[in-house]
Amino acid sequence: MKSIFFALLALATAAFSTPILTEENKLASRQYESQADALDTLLSVIQTHTANINATTAAAPENPDLFQQNAAAAALAPDLNAITAALTSATSQFAKRTLIEARTGGGGGHTSCPSDCLLIKVKLIVWELACTIKFIIIKLGLACVLHLLTPLLLALVGLVKALDKVVLGLLIVVKGLLTTVLGALAGGLLALIIW
Repeated sequence: MKSIFFALLALATAAFSTPILTEENKLASRQYESQADALDTLLSVIQTHTANINATTAAAPENPDLFQQNAAAAALAPDLNAITAALTSATSQFAKRTLIEARTGGGGGHTSCPSDCLLIKVKLIVWELACTIKFIIIKLGLACVLHLLTPLLLALVGLVKALDKVVLGLLIVVKGLLTTVLGALAGGLLALIIW
C-alpha cells in the first residue's frame, strides 16, 4: 500500500514539475530577449550621440589651445551627458530584473539571444564608446573632458556589473576591450573610477 502511495506521489510530482521547468525556460528566454532589445535600443541611442560627438570633435582645430579645447568640451557636454544618462537608465532597468538563467548551456538554444549574444551586444556598446573616447582624447586632450568622461565611465561600469550576473566573465572581457582600444589611457581612466 505504501509503495502504491509513493509511486502515485512520485508520478504527481513529476507531472507538476515538468510545466514549472518549462515555464522557467520560457521566462529565461523572455528575459534574454528583453535584455537584448534593451541593449539594441541603448546602442542606437549611443550611436546617435557618438555621431554628434565625432562630428564636433572633428570640427575642432588641430592642436587646439586651451580656450579651443574648453569650447569643444562644452560643445560635447550635452551628448556625453546624454550617453551617461542612457547608460544609467539601462543599468537601473537591468538591476531591477530578477535574474533567471536556464542552466542548459547559457540559454540552451531556446532563445534567439543567449548570453553569448548579449556579450556581443555589450562589446559593440563598449567598442563604440571606447573609439569615441579615444578620438576625443587624441584631438582635444584629456584634461578638458575628464570631468565629463568620469561619470560616463562610471555609468558604463555600472551597466557591465549589472549584466555580469547574466553574462559571466563580462567584466574581464570589457576591461580587455577597453585596454585594447584605449591602450595606456584605459588603466588610468579605470583607476580613477576604481573598477
